[in-house]
Amino acid sequence: MPSWIIIAFIIIGSLVALKLLFAFSLVSVFPITQGAMFHPSARVRVRTFLDHVPMEAGDLLVDIGCGDGRVLREAKRRYGIRALGFEVNPVAYTLARLRTLGMEGIDIRWRNFWYVNIRDADVVFCYLFPDVMGRLAGKLEAELRPGTRVISCNFPLPGWRHSEVLYPESSLHGDPIYCYHFPQALHYPDTLEDRSSPQ
Repeated sequence: MPSWIIIAFIIIGSLVALKLLFAFSLVSVFPITQGAMFHPSARVRVRTFLDHVPMEAGDLLVDIGCGDGRVLREAKRRYGIRALGFEVNPVAYTLARLRTLGMEGIDIRWRNFWYVNIRDADVVFCYLFPDVMGRLAGKLEAELRPGTRVISCNFPLPGWRHSEVLYPESSLHGDPIYCYHFPQALHYPDTLEDRSSPQ
């Protein structure tokens, strides 16, 4: 058999094995993610977030569902922050660990963030399905400290008032990025009367 056929079989077999591994990783975490798939955040979206949400060296950025750790790596490079990411998809977790090897101050954990208290966060970043945003809002309200900023890609937090909505300059990745300040996002005037100054 010619060597090019053997090489072609090896390449095709490897691609099929990778696809099967990726499919298995999605199925294995479906009860937790409810179908949300690992998909790296577009670089333009990460840049837009980091351009508009400055951080101080030593701040703690928590990425819930951190995928391959791209957001954490870029924030660490730009601001020198401490970074903590949670991921349950085994493929994404492995990629995140490999891509952050040797980067001090980045901690990637293979854990379900629903069971972790994130009260120490200065900034929380998430890109989750809308089905879980209501539950997430409740978790954040129970755990966050005053002054914490929350950034949510694509989907708003129900019942919260954003301080800003960012739109990346991209025809493919221009979906909104919602920015919140806690606890101000929870306490906003509902009526014109509420907005008037006290008598």
